[in-house]
Amino acid sequence: MKTILGTLAILSILTVTLFGQEIADAIRGIEVVGTAERMVVPDELTFRITLAERTMGRSKVTIEQQEASLRTELEKIGVDVAKDLSIYDISARYVRRRRASDVQATQDYRLVIRDLTKVAPLQDLADRINVSRLDLVIATNSHIEDIRRELRIEAIKAARAKAEYIMSAIGGHVGSAIFVKEVVPGESRYVFDGYAYANAVNASVIQPLSFAPEKETVTIIARFEIK
Repeated sequence: MKTILGTLAILSILTVTLFGQEIADAIRGIEVVGTAERMVVPDELTFRITLAERTMGRSKVTIEQQEASLRTELEKIGVDVAKDLSIYDISARYVRRRRASDVQATQDYRLVIRDLTKVAPLQDLADRINVSRLDLVIATNSHIEDIRRELRIEAIKAARAKAEYIMSAIGGHVGSAIFVKEVVPGESRYVFDGYAYANAVNASVIQPLSFAPEKETVTIIARFEIK
């Protein structure tokens, strides 16, 4: 019985000691939040282009004929069709849609535009060759990962600078980082103004596409040792 009580006493002492050490460690550290921000504008757009079989007089304009015209016209405006034009997905190939009394074949293509000056010519092209639909599906910045990496560095530096000026106010000094964590936000969203691109060829007036810069923010929580 004495042995059991002695063991429990030792465990209690160890628990109190460890708990006290954790409190002491917490007291010796300073936890701060560092933030870095940058305004980012997309420079890479992904469109979905829908071609649909149609009739002109007594002749049918096939998907193959329209695709050939699409490739030719895209090359004229400087698009690398071998690299940036592809089938949108497997299910997009020759989807049959029943409309009233006829059956119409459609096919979706994925087009990546890496130069925003080509957006207006693309709109004109879609109208000229009678594209069924032109939809903007993704707007991204091709350097977003590099931008986020730079912002992480700026944020951790901002966190340390904050800890240093706080401690300097009371005569303290900041040591090494003992804890660093990035607060992960939701995905960046680019806000675009102007034409929605749905059913582009049926629009009477096509407005130019413009983007409002989106604020990319990185937040770092850091704890530094107090010397």
